[in-house]
Amino acid sequence: MAKTIKAKFSHGVIEPLEKLEYHEGEELTVTIVEMVFRPGNVHQEQGWTDIAMSGFVSDWDNDQDAVYDDWEKSYHVRKG
Repeated sequence: MAKTIKAKFSHGVIEPLEKLEYHEGEELTVTIVEMVFRPGNVHQEQGWTDIAMSGFVSDWDNDQDAVYDDWEKSYHVRKG
């Protein structure tokens, strides 16, 4: 089961910011995703929209999906 929570890093320890339903001593796998926006970070000016669009473009514009680029012709759709 995957779960995303907010946490903070303090004194070398990752501290959850919400209650977790795990047993004491239970081992977990933790994936850390760094926050792009931090106070004073130069990337803050770029904005969430630009970051999302850059990911969208890289997913959207690929050779596998290029077969759909000319869908009007494939499905005999007239323009206009």
